[in-house]
Amino acid sequence: MADKIDIENVAKLASLKLNEEEKQHLEKDLSMIIDHFAALSEMDLPDDKISIHPLGMHLNLAEDIASKFLTHEQALSNAPESKDGQFVVPPSLD
Repeated sequence: MADKIDIENVAKLASLKLNEEEKQHLEKDLSMIIDHFAALSEMDLPDDKISIHPLGMHLNLAEDIASKFLTHEQALSNAPESKDGQFVVPPSLD
C-alpha cells in the first residue's frame, strides 16, 4: 500500500468539498492508483518491446503531401467580419 495520502490537501488543491465518506473512498482509490503505478515502474520492459499501438502493430501514417491552399483573401472571403486582414471574433473574456 502507498504511503498515507493527505486527502485534505488533495481536496484543497482540487477545490473539492468532501464529506468523510467521500474522503475515505478517494483515499482508497488514490492509494490503489499509486500502487498500480508502483507495480508498473518495477516491471523490466526492454525498449524494443514498447509500442504505441495496443496490439503492437506498425502504424501506417499517411504521407505528407504539399497541396494548394487558400490565399489570404479567399480565407477571409466567407468570414462574417474581418478587419485589417484578420478575422474578427467575439471576445472570449468579458
